[in-house]
Amino acid sequence: MITKIHHNPRYPSSELAQRVHDVLLVSSFAIWAMLIGFAPVMTYHLLAA
Repeated sequence: MITKIHHNPRYPSSELAQRVHDVLLVSSFAIWAMLIGFAPVMTYHLLAA
């Protein structure tokens, strides 16, 4: 991710915090993509059975 988090004394940030934020963001997209792709397939299999 290219966007940098600006330093604010009230909210300290670090490289680790930015990496954790990026990983959580990407994994949330992956989970939604998996659910959106998996639900129609399961529905089709349940209706075809």
